[in-house]
Amino acid sequence: MTTSRSRRMLRLALTPRWLVGLVVLLAFMVAAILLGRWQWDRTQTILQAERAAASAPVSVDDVFPDRAPGEIPDEMPASTIGRPVTVSGTYDPAMQTIVTSRSLDDQAGVWVVTGMPLADGTVAAVVRGWLPSAESPGVQPPPEPVRVAGMLHPDERFYLDAPIEDETTVVISSDRLAQMWKAPVLPGFVMLSAQMPVTEPAPEPVPPTIQTADVPFPLQNFFYAFQWWIFAAFGVVVYLRWLWIETAPRAAESADTPVAVD
Repeated sequence: MTTSRSRRMLRLALTPRWLVGLVVLLAFMVAAILLGRWQWDRTQTILQAERAAASAPVSVDDVFPDRAPGEIPDEMPASTIGRPVTVSGTYDPAMQTIVTSRSLDDQAGVWVVTGMPLADGTVAAVVRGWLPSAESPGVQPPPEPVRVAGMLHPDERFYLDAPIEDETTVVISSDRLAQMWKAPVLPGFVMLSAQMPVTEPAPEPVPPTIQTADVPFPLQNFFYAFQWWIFAAFGVVVYLRWLWIETAPRAAESADTPVAVD
């Protein structure tokens, strides 16, 4: 852009008609920026609300909403992996299996997984925690009803061909537990984090072995925010382009300009 062209654009921009246009442009830009900021805040609000809803514990019965009472689904929904859940009932001491070769803080030991029958006749497998050995105090489940809070884990898929031994296993699989307990066991298992009422002695809760579930990012609202900001930038481009066109040399002016002859 030449200096003379810039001066012509500035003079034209300071005329009343173009000053009104500038005011309209600034009003549009402010509105577009504010709308973009509103969509951005809405994106964060939706994300926080969905994460809060996903992190709120639900009953393990609600994890499989489409199943009929007593029915065992083929697998747990992928969206529920890592979901906080609660289980209420009484442990069945006849449905207890020791998971061997499980360490905690580099100390060898075992996990204790116990079945909790539900109202519809199915059983939820609960990993009550870690103990140094299967003979340690706390291995027996409490006899009274309890409420368990924990995180939902999928069935473990390693060592599925390992032989089943009496009351012990090397892998937590609902099919394997159902075979050992002779009961309909729901897919996956609950990794206990807290129990009410608290009983002593008891296994030490085990940290979750999977990542906590998250929710999809609301891309639609995210793109809406940037769309408004792009509109604001586009308004500036249109305004400057219009000024550029209006200050372009006219063909007629070029034709009337006398040509110097030596």
